[in-house]
Amino acid sequence: MADEALRRKIMDFFKNSKKKKLYVKDVVKGMPEENSRDIKLAIQEMTTDGSLKYWSSGSTTFVVLPENFPTEV
Repeated sequence: MADEALRRKIMDFFKNSKKKKLYVKDVVKGMPEENSRDIKLAIQEMTTDGSLKYWSSGSTTFVVLPENFPTEV
């Protein structure tokens, strides 16, 4: 289970980002003080519990906040 402080940092990173859709690698680059494996595991857990969502364009997969999840097709 991911550390709650790391989960909060990731949520803050998404909320403060100018982009609505981010690659996992963008989050890892933006948080160099954290372990990349821990970030990846936390994002995976957060998508499972609904805090974040995966969004795919068909060729690329992004991570988004649920409120930024595009619903139009």
